[in-house]
Amino acid sequence: MSPLASAIFLLLSIWTFMHILSRAKDHKNQPKLPPGPRSLPIIGNLHMLGSLPHRALHSLAKKYGPIMSLRLGHVPTIVVSSPQAAELFLKTHDTIFASRPKLQVPEYLSYGTKGMAFTKYGSYWRNIRKLCTLQLLSVSKIDSFAPVRKAEVGSLVQSLKKAAAAHEVVDLSGKVCELNEDTTCRMIFGRSSDDRFDLKTLIEEAFSLVGAFNLADYVPYLGALDLQGLTRRMKKCSKALDIVLENIIKEHEKIPSSGQQHRETDFIDTLLSLMNQSMNPHNEQVYIIDRENIKAIILDMISGAYDTSAAAIEWTFSELLRYPRVMKHVQEELEREVGMNRMVEETDLAKLPYLDMVVKESLRLHPVGPLLLPHESIEDIEVNGYYVPKKSRIIINYWAIGRDPCVWSDNVEEFYPERFINSNIDLKGRDFQLIPFGSGRRGCPGMHLGLTTVKYVLAQLLHCFHWVLPSGMLPNDLDMSEKFGLSMRRAKHLFAVPTYRLLAIFLLLSIWTFIHILSRPNGHKNRPKLPPGPRSLPIIGNLHMLGSHPHRALHSLAKKYGPIMSLRLGHVPTIVVSSPQAAELFLKTHDTIFASRPKLQVSEYLSYGTKGMAFTEYGSYWRNIRKLCTLQLLSVSKIDSFAPVRKAEVGSLVQSLKKAAVAHEVVDLSGKLCELNEETTCRMIFGRRSDDRFDLKTLIEEGLSLAGAFNLADYVPYLGALDLQGLTRRMKKCSKAMDIVLENIIKEHEKIPSSGQQDRETDFIDTLLSLMNQPMNPHDEQVHIIDRTNIKAIILDMISGAYDTSAAAIEWTFSELLRYPRVMKHVQEELERVVGMNRMVEETDLAKLPYLDMVVKESFRLNPVAPLLVPHESMEDIEVNGYYVPKKSRIIINFWAIGRDPCVWSDNVEEFYPERFINSSIDLKGHDFQLIPFGSGRRGCPGMHLGLTTIKYVLAQLLHCFHWVLPSGMLPNDLDMSEKFGLTMRRAQHLFAVPTYRLLG
Repeated sequence: MSPLASAIFLLLSIWTFMHILSRAKDHKNQPKLPPGPRSLPIIGNLHMLGSLPHRALHSLAKKYGPIMSLRLGHVPTIVVSSPQAAELFLKTHDTIFASRPKLQVPEYLSYGTKGMAFTKYGSYWRNIRKLCTLQLLSVSKIDSFAPVRKAEVGSLVQSLKKAAAAHEVVDLSGKVCELNEDTTCRMIFGRSSDDRFDLKTLIEEAFSLVGAFNLADYVPYLGALDLQGLTRRMKKCSKALDIVLENIIKEHEKIPSSGQQHRETDFIDTLLSLMNQSMNPHNEQVYIIDRENIKAIILDMISGAYDTSAAAIEWTFSELLRYPRVMKHVQEELEREVGMNRMVEETDLAKLPYLDMVVKESLRLHPVGPLLLPHESIEDIEVNGYYVPKKSRIIINYWAIGRDPCVWSDNVEEFYPERFINSNIDLKGRDFQLIPFGSGRRGCPGMHLGLTTVKYVLAQLLHCFHWVLPSGMLPNDLDMSEKFGLSMRRAKHLFAVPTYRLLAIFLLLSIWTFIHILSRPNGHKNRPKLPPGPRSLPIIGNLHMLGSHPHRALHSLAKKYGPIMSLRLGHVPTIVVSSPQAAELFLKTHDTIFASRPKLQVSEYLSYGTKGMAFTEYGSYWRNIRKLCTLQLLSVSKIDSFAPVRKAEVGSLVQSLKKAAVAHEVVDLSGKLCELNEETTCRMIFGRRSDDRFDLKTLIEEGLSLAGAFNLADYVPYLGALDLQGLTRRMKKCSKAMDIVLENIIKEHEKIPSSGQQDRETDFIDTLLSLMNQPMNPHDEQVHIIDRTNIKAIILDMISGAYDTSAAAIEWTFSELLRYPRVMKHVQEELERVVGMNRMVEETDLAKLPYLDMVVKESFRLNPVAPLLVPHESMEDIEVNGYYVPKKSRIIINFWAIGRDPCVWSDNVEEFYPERFINSSIDLKGHDFQLIPFGSGRRGCPGMHLGLTTIKYVLAQLLHCFHWVLPSGMLPNDLDMSEKFGLTMRRAQHLFAVPTYRLLG
């Protein structure tokens, strides 16, 4: 105990004499409490906690067991120190322990617990958590701040480069803290730290108060005495914070009239847009969002993000400096996956499994919150044979769980990321061995933000720099002592010396482009007016603004510059279109001018010199080959002729899912859908399922990867010969291997008439071979004869158009249905009415399922398979809507942004709400520019009928045959909806679900 606490024991005795007498009852009939040490009068076991309570409680648990009973002051307390025990309190009896104890600090610093973290369990908490989760902490919202993180980390890298050049020792703790503070402030307040408000000092004071030991929380009737002076400090801090927050809110309220509407939207903007509205209009108890709610939520967001990520990064760096071999492994992984010519993007994180293991191991050994936020029991309950009285405080000692030798073997104190190899333990709260973000109802809703920040900062700093301890210091000399508080930080700042690692790519670019820069005209006085857009940099133009999710970055820029925006991507003039009205101008009004495609390197190698249809320039050849494909391969009758193939493949999938349902297994739905789509596509095109004789799947996946990759040569063309990214080498290799496989398959088909297999199902190759050496269009003056190269190019077009897209669309739709179970229920009720429960769905049933049709439309609106439509190119100079568009401009239609246009879709654009299409004539055929996932006009996708038939049929069948839920313990809002940008936009993480068979018999 501290001297202050010792000095007040006598006073406490006087004040609590009557209380002690009142508790002196006969305990013979009291139920059995968990074991624990004997407590002293008044203070209970408080004297045992020491300066590092997590360590003290860990030592006591070794003696008394993983469920231990203490009395902290007058508060009955249960300490949980094993994964099995944690599961009992956070999962088995989750509802009973879902509340928070009443503490003094949130009364002052959370506006009477109007926030989320310390609020008692009940209707108000459920509503405010839902509001924060959907409006502030959703995956899409967090990902929208990727440019903020990129900018702030980029600034840090620049300052560290200067330190590296001067061989300076860096205060890494200070740098990481400053980074986290500025990033958090920009997300929440829309600004970095600001001299006008001494916000940093106030936040640090609030953190100190939240993490302080407060006697009044354990002996409540001493609160009025304020023996430690904490109440006085809380009142002062609360008043000062309220003034600052009020000023910042008023400043945000003035923005619409100040002409700053196009700046980045922050958390306060979002909350102000919801003010005076009900938190949940469907709840009987109406909670209106007012200024106090907004301020309390802001303070919750600050406390959850301001200090925590910095602490996690600091501890991870500490371990990497102690274990240089681990740092080396991380850097080798980054070299393989990212390369030494560029910095890390957030999209790279999913490809860094070893970094993921490093973060898990760091959070195991050094949890930011070693004791999770305390829970409180709502009623008396028996747990594992022990009595836990109502109002007991539950402390989960996660620090002890992370050192449980029964879970982590004998090397628990060693930093050894390899322990997670071949382990499916994750950080989402389902595996109670590893719960740094908590679990169950009161698990941390900001986990995605925290992990993204921690991994991105670590990856960037480890990729850009090599780190060593200051001169003369050995790894074992590093002081690893900790300082207990709201966040567990290092007791002493971490210092290290960086050395810059990346290649000076921009210097190389400058040398190669010097002549080009000089040759560019500098007189722009007579140039017509281009659409508005951001200023571009030399050489790279606006490429640096695209980030890892270009559709999101361009959407954010369009909010500032408008629906017709001008960029320069490398040396390519580019127009970005982000509204239905603008899309109609480019795809309908001036369709002919914008009907061509830009010349891309990937199509030269993987489309036989653009002899296919998708990337071919507009002209006679394209018209003929499109007509051939539309009539011979993609007509309604041709697609319907493959109905037996789809039925057989979907039937096989249903049978495998029935077995999984009987065994109550969790199904990798993403994997199953990919496999289904691959087999169906291969049977239509090649007449066979996947075949071990040809490693076709690997080649197709490599081809799709190359087609979706960012290729510098497409934007700075004369760099193509350098092959700085190694993409040309990969394209040549893939093209050669693919040609050999296709040639073998074509030869196999040519032998069929003589092999007696004429009665098998006719595939696309059969159809194309029957047309070989004939003109594509006998009525065209320019005779284009169909040869082997045409056939191979068309085959590759069919593969790229069908192989991955339908699976992605189905996967996203299932994701939304699992997040919105009421929508799944409506689809299943429609299927029950139209199809009945005695049979499976037939393709002829699809036309009678209008609600399913609305679900598919809504899924395409929110999660388009191609968020940026395949680019167009202007064939001549033209004026559109008063703006000059030069010849050879690249036109990017940002359909992802169109699908989120509030002028079209109302304010609930981020909500999955199929009912918005009731009494609406909007369809997917390209006539309605609000909804053009298949494009529109001359270059619209000719495979739309095949895609929609496949998607609707698979969805209908799987929803009719099975009911689907998320894996045990996972709530709909917990589902990670992050995406991975590419030729097709897939989920970043596979989708897992549990099926239950529904049909009768």
